[in-house]
Amino acid sequence: MSEYKKIHGIHIQALASDPSNLGSGQVWYNTTSNQLKITAVSTSGAWATGGNMGTSRHGLGGAGTQTAALGFGGYTPAGATNATEHYDGSAWTGGGNMGTARKYLSSAGTETAALGFGGYTPAGATNATEHYDGSAWTAGVNLGTATYGIAGCGTQTAGLAFGGQTVDYTILNATQHYDGSAWTAGGNMGTARYALGGAGTETAALGFGGDIGGSATTNATEHYDGSAWTGGGNMGTARKYLGSAGTQTAGLGFGGSSTTNVTEHYDGSAWTSGGNMATTRTYLAGAGTLSAGLGFGGYDGSSAVVNATEEYAGPGITTQTVTAS
Repeated sequence: MSEYKKIHGIHIQALASDPSNLGSGQVWYNTTSNQLKITAVSTSGAWATGGNMGTSRHGLGGAGTQTAALGFGGYTPAGATNATEHYDGSAWTGGGNMGTARKYLSSAGTETAALGFGGYTPAGATNATEHYDGSAWTAGVNLGTATYGIAGCGTQTAGLAFGGQTVDYTILNATQHYDGSAWTAGGNMGTARYALGGAGTETAALGFGGDIGGSATTNATEHYDGSAWTGGGNMGTARKYLGSAGTQTAGLGFGGSSTTNVTEHYDGSAWTSGGNMATTRTYLAGAGTLSAGLGFGGYDGSSAVVNATEEYAGPGITTQTVTAS
């Protein structure tokens, strides 16, 4: 039997950031996060515990990647919040406050170029849009319709908003495109819904799950090509207010109602089961990709708004942090 040191040597690299082009069996020490890391091969994916948010909340927005994420807005026990937090792969730190405190909003973009729009304020549904530059939020152009439970994806200057519900409980199938300065109408979804998951880009988007009215949830999936929606493969578990991440052909859906920890992967045509979350929750936020996802915040279904963060290592070669037993 071959020994590790004969194959890879005995020197462990000290690196300021995790390497790219990972291979199976790599070991290194991340000097920025002060963590010893290894790679492993995963076929179904697994969640690992990350650093807790500073503010427990649900119904928040999320953007960015697993190691450069943003969480903002949402609902705390004290009411709707405008607080923003940054995640570096191990810990959350405070950022600039949103102009409008809100819950059930949607989001797109990155940690340093994020988009937050729609949601529910103490005064009701809002159409307010805001841009984030990594330190401060500024007002953008309003959505055409005040909407909450809306889904989003894309970037700050090529964003997409779809579905949602108005203050008079009308469930929408409308789609809107954002270019950084104006919203314009796109093609309608086949299924009107709110509290759905969204992933991908403005011209290759994925919409899945959600509430279709009367507290009925759906497992329907749709693809968007920049102008029209078409049907995709159904999720295994119908749900609303779920976390989402990834792309149209490598999507990730997790958590949601009725307070589940179930995770599913999407390959562009079909959903398959992934590893369950450690914390069962709904109304949570997501960021990242299928292979490196992030889930944070939410409601545990009993009485608690949570600040728990989990990191997902999807199928393929994944990174794991070595901890003392």
